[in-house]
Amino acid sequence: MEDRYLQETGIWIRENTGIRVPESVSMEELEQLLSERLEVLVEKDFQQFVLLLYQVDVSEKKVKAILASEGYPDVYHSVARLIIDRQMEKIKSREFYKQPPESLTDEEEKW
Repeated sequence: MEDRYLQETGIWIRENTGIRVPESVSMEELEQLLSERLEVLVEKDFQQFVLLLYQVDVSEKKVKAILASEGYPDVYHSVARLIIDRQMEKIKSREFYKQPPESLTDEEEKW
């Protein structure tokens, strides 16, 4: 199940960052690919980096803690992992709330 969430996250990252993510990717590979992209964004297009963090809805507090406590290149790997984990959480949450409630049997009560 986790593997499916990781693959969906890989697709999202491919579509939103332009990274060439293989169809089947491990957590480590995805983290490495994303960390390399984050490094480029920070150096050349910081606004796009911030936009990506906003789009994924990563905790600003967590990002600041990572930036304050870690050095190069670990900081990019940690932020990449934060992005991946958050995107996987969002996928799981959408899937959970997409399921119809079992307790409602009347079609009018379901929405």
